[in-house]
Amino acid sequence: MRIEKSTDDKMLTIIRMVDTVNKKKTNQKKSTKTKPQTNVLKPVLAFAVILALIGLAFFFGTRYGSMKNRSAGQPQPTAIPNKPGNGGTASGDNKPAPTKAAVQKQNVTLTLYFPSANGDSVVPEQRLVQVNQDEMLEEVIFRQLQKGSLNSNTGGIIPEGTKLLSIGTKEGICTLNLSAEFVDNNPGGTAFEAALINSVVNSLTELSQVKKVQFLINGQKREVYTHISFSEPFERNENFIRKPDSASEAIENKLRELGENTLKALRDRDMEWLSSIVHPDKKLRFSPYTYVDPDNSLVFTGEEIKTLMESKKVYTWGAYDGSGEPIQLTFREYLNAFVYDQDFLNTEQVGYNRFIGQGNTINNLFEAYPEGKLLEYYFSGFDPQYEGLDWESLKLVFEEKDGTWYLVCIVHDQWTI
Repeated sequence: MRIEKSTDDKMLTIIRMVDTVNKKKTNQKKSTKTKPQTNVLKPVLAFAVILALIGLAFFFGTRYGSMKNRSAGQPQPTAIPNKPGNGGTASGDNKPAPTKAAVQKQNVTLTLYFPSANGDSVVPEQRLVQVNQDEMLEEVIFRQLQKGSLNSNTGGIIPEGTKLLSIGTKEGICTLNLSAEFVDNNPGGTAFEAALINSVVNSLTELSQVKKVQFLINGQKREVYTHISFSEPFERNENFIRKPDSASEAIENKLRELGENTLKALRDRDMEWLSSIVHPDKKLRFSPYTYVDPDNSLVFTGEEIKTLMESKKVYTWGAYDGSGEPIQLTFREYLNAFVYDQDFLNTEQVGYNRFIGQGNTINNLFEAYPEGKLLEYYFSGFDPQYEGLDWESLKLVFEEKDGTWYLVCIVHDQWTI
């Protein structure tokens, strides 16, 4: 049985349907109005979010680096200069660290002036020295003067204890600033002062840029040295220079230089060089004492000298003083015991054609080599308790042949019983 709805019920249903339709339309309109606004906001919001993230990343990254560097016990990063793969420095400078060039040395021949034997003049002496590129030649010259002459027994001309405080050349004047010892420790006398000042001034004015030399003591000018006026710059004094104009002086200077080179070869065991100055006819004789025994002392040619250092052969060189036992040594052993057993390049005295060491052995050198020229390198002693009885010297004898000087004999000398 079907029950009919009442009119009121029908009307209520129609109203609900209309209301529902209206709500759908209203929602559709709202949706249509809102959608375009959402499409515009999305990219703006995205860009803002990205900026915020970048800012946060930079902030926390900086904070982390700062905290890391300041952490207790953590070493600060330090760049090592010139190391491969490291172009920065501890300060953050990204420029590569400069590479310091190796110091290069060059050989320079200097002309130095030292007092003559009687101190009335100065004598030129050439010296080959190694100089760094950043060294001033004025300083090198003064240092070499402090070492003293290599050709005489006068020793150093610069007063002991003198310190070079500064040196430099401007407008032709070399200003030499020295410590007070230059004045206080000089032995005195006008002759010494003249020789000293001319040694320094003539040596420095060998340089083309130096015309005069101004002395300062502890940075101040001094009115007089001890006797000589000292306040104004000194010029070169050619009249005080004694040049080796005679044949005998020229020969002496040549032989002194040859003797020095011979000692260097003996010290360095340079037998190749030593063989080049062995006399072609008389060869080279070795004598363990100052009496030259022509029958028992050994003689070698230049060619033999070249290879003797490697030889194991034992030679009999003579007899030991006192015991009379035979001296049986290899060539190398003999050099160590009877030739360069002391630093003869830095000896106390060098005698030319005269004997310094005097023992009780017969000295027949000039009888054995009447045409020879002698250089003696002498030490007065080494241990004070022996009161000079432990003196020692090395004698080199040269002879000339066809204008060239050759080594003919090497003699060891000392006090004998």
